Amino acid sequence: MTVWELVAVVVTVCVIVTMAILLFLLLQLIGVLRDLRSAADRLAEHALPTVDDLRVTLDNADIELERLKGLVRSAEALSRNVQSVSRKALEVGSLPRIKIKAMLAGVSSAFKRIRSE
Repeated sequence: MTVWELVAVVVTVCVIVTMAILLFLLLQLIGVLRDLRSAADRLAEHALPTVDDLRVTLDNADIELERLKGLVRSAEALSRNVQSVSRKALEVGSLPRIKIKAMLAGVSSAFKRIRSE
């Protein structure tokens, strides 16, 4: 056997070993890809209904938020009305009180003058 024949045998064996290793790795990669596809399918089966449920929940929350905004607006309007009524009641109530105090002060002053005379 010549050197070139020996080199050819060694190269052939190396190529066969390399091809066997590459074939083994390719089979492993195919298995991983199958597992990945299966996991993606399971995820799609479970995730899509969950996303749909989440969308429905968000729509309901949006409706409730709009209703809450209406309640807050009504409460603000009611608060403004109560403030206005309380101011008016204070104005209406304070005028007679001032007049009564003034009358009492005048009567008291008159009695003091009458007594002093």
